[in-house]
Amino acid sequence: MSLVVYGFSVGKEQSTTNMLADITIREAAPSEAAIILHHRRSMFRDMGEGTVEELDRMVEVARPWLARALADDSYRHWLALDASGRVAGGGGVLLCSWPANPKDPCTQRTVILNVYTEPKFRKRGIARQVMLIILEWLKRQGFRAVNLHASKEGRPLYEKLGFQATNEMRLKFGPP
Repeated sequence: MSLVVYGFSVGKEQSTTNMLADITIREAAPSEAAIILHHRRSMFRDMGEGTVEELDRMVEVARPWLARALADDSYRHWLALDASGRVAGGGGVLLCSWPANPKDPCTQRTVILNVYTEPKFRKRGIARQVMLIILEWLKRQGFRAVNLHASKEGRPLYEKLGFQATNEMRLKFGPP
């Protein structure tokens, strides 16, 4: 099930100052695609999705796409780094050409992808801060809605940020 947030109303923020004192978040450079792919692979692995071979294939297929998307700004990604420069987590947003609808005259659809926090950095509010930065960026760009697919672990965070389940459906045509 997909989740979508409209209007980017994130409500009253809880204080994460102490938990994030040593974390900085910045936009990723195209040269950091390997980090993003590591997070994407790790995210699916942690959810129990795919065999080692399937995850390896996914990374190889995604590598040239991600390089192009980062270069042409159709995918934007933010990285959270600790005081020593180690990547603690990150997340990004895909900007897709999409026809307008009655509730949203925008001709782009936005989808949040690859939100991941390294295990040793979890439970410190990093994913929340990355999400808030992505949502604020989207709002500044004039977008009115954003979608994402939530893992079981991520769903509570996204619901606290205002995301709601949608009526999206999927039909599979067999193995990849």
